[in-house]
Amino acid sequence: MAAAYGPPSHPPTEVQPHTEPVPAFIPTPGGTGKPWGAVAEFANGTDLLAAAKKALAAGYKHLDAWTPFYVHGMKEAIGRTRSRLPLFTLAGGLTGLTAAAALQFYLMTYYYPTIVGGKEYRAWEAFVPVFFEMTILFSGFFTLFSLIGLCGLPKFFHPLDSHPTFNRGTQAGFFLTIEALDASFSPDATRAFLESLGGKHVAVVEA
Repeated sequence: MAAAYGPPSHPPTEVQPHTEPVPAFIPTPGGTGKPWGAVAEFANGTDLLAAAKKALAAGYKHLDAWTPFYVHGMKEAIGRTRSRLPLFTLAGGLTGLTAAAALQFYLMTYYYPTIVGGKEYRAWEAFVPVFFEMTILFSGFFTLFSLIGLCGLPKFFHPLDSHPTFNRGTQAGFFLTIEALDASFSPDATRAFLESLGGKHVAVVEA
């Protein structure tokens, strides 16, 4: 098979050498002088996954992975748990349902009692379409605004934007970051740790 097709080619996601050396500390426009965190680039998703597992095992908690596509097992490797977003969606749905019930029962039985089609004032069957619509409407709004808040948006600049190779993260770059918020973070030690994991273009980025 190898004789017919030749040796296997290198994966297209392999990290190529950067034309300019990446400094150990990368300043940002209007930076605070304090480190935001350390970043390292890996050759592919497999290497990144292995590095994330070793970093988590070493005690780092504020980890994040940046990849151009989904990498199975990465969420567990960087210590992520289940998202809180479904709880906000549930809260929105319950809020919409409660508001619809209170509004309709208040209007139809107290404020403006009206007999429609010979039904009782409190005939809840006629209220079901509004129950459904307001439940869906509030669930959608709660989900949208909660997602924006949990993602920290809007954000027009991120310290990682100053890293010279981080723009590869949308196409062929695999990055692991450790934020300075981590109790185990130390600019020199964390940078050396990422290099020991096989990371390339390792640097500490200013906050």
